[in-house]
Amino acid sequence: MLGNKLRRSREPWWERALVTGASTGIGRAMAVQLAAAGVDLVLVARSGDRLEELAAELRAAGGQLDVEVVEADLCDPEGLAAVEKRVEAEEAPVDLVVNNAGLGYEGPFYDQDGAEVAETIGVNVVALTRLTHAALRTMADRGRGQVILVSSMASLQGMPMTAVYSATKAFITSLGEALYEEHKGTGVTVTTVLPGLTRTEFHQRGRWNLDGWPSVGWQSAEAVASEALRAASRARPEVVTGRHNKVLALLSSKSPRGLRRSIIGWAARRN
Repeated sequence: MLGNKLRRSREPWWERALVTGASTGIGRAMAVQLAAAGVDLVLVARSGDRLEELAAELRAAGGQLDVEVVEADLCDPEGLAAVEKRVEAEEAPVDLVVNNAGLGYEGPFYDQDGAEVAETIGVNVVALTRLTHAALRTMADRGRGQVILVSSMASLQGMPMTAVYSATKAFITSLGEALYEEHKGTGVTVTTVLPGLTRTEFHQRGRWNLDGWPSVGWQSAEAVASEALRAASRARPEVVTGRHNKVLALLSSKSPRGLRRSIIGWAARRN
């Protein structure tokens, strides 16, 4: 169904997409949906076994679909450089780059492990920026291409107990907004995606305690991926996924920043 929706959308169209964080969650859902639409893929993640399993599934389901696997840790300089090189390659060029890989750890900033702080910034900011730079530089020369940046609703307000994570996502949202305007009229577009709570392995990995948060408003990774790809296919600058999140984003834009900070701080302390 998504494949038909994408084909009915306006150009540009994608022949090959590179997806980071493709082994699980939103990245995996995007890869599956792109494959269903007939888009060749370059799958990137640090979990090689999972990538190979996914690639085998997609090849089996997609007939002539071309699926590459790049096992790389984006915090590792060599791994990041390898992915950059693939983004820039002239052979089998990539015309859609999905910067989806991301992580974040919960806990008071002063008490967080320094390596985890560096890892969060390394993946969410450094790797995303370098891959976006490589993609846009290459796409600008070709006069066509698209980049998707997966940010978060957390980018709209500093989040106590996940301070570094929300700060990195604010960077992504700001970067995406600026880059969209920079590339107007060039044939290259940047779409920033702001999901809210999504059912993936993300929170378990980051040791997030969500027991005190309401159960409403959660989305599946498949729903987020579908909204993100549809928005990108229509060259939209930004999409907040899910009706519940759209309402929260609107309320956030109308509320005084100090009030938002107090409410979110109270919720974090209560949780």
